[in-house]
Amino acid sequence: MNPDRENTIPVSEAEVWTAKWRESCPENCKAFLIPAVDLIEVLNEMGILGDKAAAKAQKRASKRKLDVRAYMAIETFENGATEEKILLVGTQQDSEGVYRDILNGSIDGKGETEVKGLKGPEGNSGVYDFTSPCPPYCDDESPLNGNG
Repeated sequence: MNPDRENTIPVSEAEVWTAKWRESCPENCKAFLIPAVDLIEVLNEMGILGDKAAAKAQKRASKRKLDVRAYMAIETFENGATEEKILLVGTQQDSEGVYRDILNGSIDGKGETEVKGLKGPEGNSGVYDFTSPCPPYCDDESPLNGNG
């Protein structure tokens, strides 16, 4: 984890975790592309972003063609135990319509195309891991968990 940015992990570690997912679950999807405007709506619904801030953020995300990719991953601990994870990265749509990952402050981490307006401390990988799997972190009363 980057000490300057809570919940980020190095790209090299993320590569290992996502490779473990692909190896363990070859028939399952690798990732999901999540519209940034949808995440902004969730934050607005929770009261984290006010209506004006949410509208401004949605406009900016749409104009700059920004979304979020959620990669499926498996972390392996020193004792051999594993934990399923979701790793989040920002993306930006290129001229061909492909949403490219923003890693280490550049498109696909290659350092060739700097992402305009990128925020965050220097050295931040841009790979976020702040997930906790369900189970055990479940809402037992949610109909989405099959227990409503």
